[in-house]
Amino acid sequence: MRGQGLGVCNTRDTRECASEGFAVKFVGCLVLLGLFVLAVPPVAAQSHPPSPYDLVPPLRAAQVVPAGLRPAGVFGGREIAEGAFAFQVALLSADGLSDDPESQYRSQFCGGALIAPDWVLTAAHCVVRDGVALTPDKFIVLAGSIDLMAGRRLAASRVIVHERFDPDSLDHDVALIELTAPSGLPTVGIDDGTAAARAATVLGWGMTENGAYPRYLLGSDLEIVTSAACDSGIRAIYAGDLRDSLRQLGARYHIPARDLDSAGDELAARLPDPLTGTMLCAGLETGTRDSCYGDSGGPLVATVAGRVVEVGIVSWGEGPSNADIKCGHRDVYGVYSRVASVHDWIAAQIGAP
Repeated sequence: MRGQGLGVCNTRDTRECASEGFAVKFVGCLVLLGLFVLAVPPVAAQSHPPSPYDLVPPLRAAQVVPAGLRPAGVFGGREIAEGAFAFQVALLSADGLSDDPESQYRSQFCGGALIAPDWVLTAAHCVVRDGVALTPDKFIVLAGSIDLMAGRRLAASRVIVHERFDPDSLDHDVALIELTAPSGLPTVGIDDGTAAARAATVLGWGMTENGAYPRYLLGSDLEIVTSAACDSGIRAIYAGDLRDSLRQLGARYHIPARDLDSAGDELAARLPDPLTGTMLCAGLETGTRDSCYGDSGGPLVATVAGRVVEVGIVSWGEGPSNADIKCGHRDVYGVYSRVASVHDWIAAQIGAP
């Protein structure tokens, strides 16, 4: 999703590429052109990023969890006791819902949290489909239980997507859902920038490390890390993918390996930091605890002065291009929308002081 600033020729013309350092700079220009041709689809074929609304329910439906079966862990997670985080909600696609409780399990596509009796905080990419916000009739909010086959179905009256949401970079990946009536359930506090937490817990019904989708809410205890550490890990993933692409391109154009290595090192050094000021990262250096597909929109919470506060919203993550899943990789952390950065926006939308 991020390709800007990758090349040696972004700020140089072809004459400079053909001057001193010919091999590296010419190869760099050729590589960028080749990567663009190979990796970027024609304009007419470009589309919006796929939505969890379309991606997750079919995966859940393929592996319905029988009654009583409780998976062991989600990337080092643990099962949450009923009522422990009663503000947690699931977003269900309305298309697949019926009177059968099992349809709730099959229809879950994202998470969220009650921040007021009639307001849910979630990720923008959860409620944007083909570039347009979902209408309230397209989904149901499930609340009041850790069990996807239980709980209460709550209708939404309005969806508000942050006006600065960027579906490519996932900057300002935040949205609000207004319910048709107060839920009567506990709510979570939102970080106003004073939390300064180092430990947090992510909650969700997302995919486990063995590829299963749980029926019961799970949580993983994580460490909040610096943006510098997070940027470094993700940049390393991008650099590795870039070098792999160069090797493939080099074989196609018969470019000497030494020139490819030099060009790869220079291009990798120019990769921009992927995080913005509206993002924070959490996880473990080992990658054994993480959020994953289906957790999007759910809360990252910390206990501050005895109160549970939402500090992040599950947004995105990375892994090598040849990895089956983009979760749980060593030295790479999950990326969350930084709630403190949008605290004032949230308060203005819901009318909170």
